[in-house]
Amino acid sequence: MTMIGEKNYFLFTPLLHEVATGSINPQNIIEPIREVLGCCIDEFYLGKAEKINIKNKTINVGECVVLYDFLVIASGAETNFYNIAGAQEYSFALKSVEDAIKIKNHIISQMERASYAKDGALRKKMLSFVVVGGGPTGVELAAELHELIKNSFSHYYKKELIEDASVSLIQKDKGLLPQFSPKVRERSLEILTKKGINIMLDTEVVEVGASHLLLRSKKRIETESVFWVAGIKPKEINFDQKVARWKDGRLIVNKYLGLEGHKDIFALGDNTAFRVGETDNFLPGLAQVAEKEAVSVAENIYLSVKNKELKPFKYRHTGSMISLGQWMAIGEVANFVFLGRITWWIWRTLYLSKFISLRKKIKVAIDWTINIFSPRDISEF
Repeated sequence: MTMIGEKNYFLFTPLLHEVATGSINPQNIIEPIREVLGCCIDEFYLGKAEKINIKNKTINVGECVVLYDFLVIASGAETNFYNIAGAQEYSFALKSVEDAIKIKNHIISQMERASYAKDGALRKKMLSFVVVGGGPTGVELAAELHELIKNSFSHYYKKELIEDASVSLIQKDKGLLPQFSPKVRERSLEILTKKGINIMLDTEVVEVGASHLLLRSKKRIETESVFWVAGIKPKEINFDQKVARWKDGRLIVNKYLGLEGHKDIFALGDNTAFRVGETDNFLPGLAQVAEKEAVSVAENIYLSVKNKELKPFKYRHTGSMISLGQWMAIGEVANFVFLGRITWWIWRTLYLSKFISLRKKIKVAIDWTINIFSPRDISEF
């Protein structure tokens, strides 16, 4: 098997928000590909798949030309700024370890700068933290950021400074967590509001500046800290010929997760559009979906090699969980909603089980255990 990747490690993206808020060491959510998959990989090419030549069955990676018999495209997605003025230039994304480190360093820098600011209005602007996007990442980031400020920074900074700090969560839709059931959305809103997070629903951002954020309503928010997790778009993939794509650029796949007309090419994850039935509704871009798609693709490649009939991919949602800060999480399985400390513990246990190596599982568990008994790490990287 040959693998192509822009990084030489596997990144556990669901915990990036905890790296950004000092709960987890950044090295603990990455696992070297050659270490964890060394037994399965014949060749690894570090670089970007610049072009896929379907006719010749090759992939250009820098100066290298890689041959394939079967190709699996799982290039993922990147932050979508929706062409909003200043959003890409003046806000922080959260799609990589580097992004998470930048966010943490920025938050700490803002606290330090504000600690000696004499002007009250300026201090509040420095300590106004705005999360744009009310999906799972935005909700978890806002909750963890609030915990960092109120429960960790409060050990090191004056009470007046902590009181000036604020966390706002802006959502374009009329409710948080659109992928979840109404009950989960309502309870999550209730919990975050009770914590003191300023939730702004049905609110659209039209401009982001170096020290402000402008809403469609003409309201201006004074802030130097905008964290943009409002959506994703598929990473661009170039082919030597036309392939079926959805309006947003995702690759349209058939019931076997293959590109129509190309029995040797499969695709999965955030860069694909898998129709639900005969509608124009597609499976959501969730880790749970991609994980199950990967199993199906592997099985269908095996069946292809054996010249056997392929199996259609059938997705069954096994439930969802989301963290709402320390000791609080909410989840749903088969329309049953549960929340609280036990749910939080289950959420963490499930996430630990998803790590590949035992070493990383232990390190993350240690990070979490230390955070229970002491403030988070507030050192810059």
